[in-house]
Amino acid sequence: MKPEETVARVIELILPVLQSQGVELVETEFVRAGRRAVLRLFVDKPGGITLDDCAALSRVVGEIIDVHEVISQSYILEVSSPGLTRPLKKADDYERFTGRQVRLTRRGETGKVITLRGELLGMDGEKVQLRVGSQVHHIPMTDILRARLDPDF
Repeated sequence: MKPEETVARVIELILPVLQSQGVELVETEFVRAGRRAVLRLFVDKPGGITLDDCAALSRVVGEIIDVHEVISQSYILEVSSPGLTRPLKKADDYERFTGRQVRLTRRGETGKVITLRGELLGMDGEKVQLRVGSQVHHIPMTDILRARLDPDF
């Protein structure tokens, strides 16, 4: 099975369990490193995810994957928080984190890659609104290559 097929199958199996526990699946990675494979799940929930939450989810998810024999080789399962620089993937993410600083990489009109850092203003239809200095950018979601929270320290 191709890595993207493995990820799709894992998501299909575990999403109902995560949702029933009020947990959001933020991002999933499946990479092969030699004979081993690593499945990384980044999860979050209102109020934040704890180490105990990650350990409990790891046990449940691991059992589901093993019972359904999704990954046929030896693998490592990592369940963790998306961290302070959490990726923004869905329109709901852009609404949820309105008012926060983000770093956004987009494809410009000429095809050039542009990185912007500014205050997230939410969504306007299918466009993300980002204030950079005194200018407000309206960026189509289809032009966004990557977006992450960018906290000030």
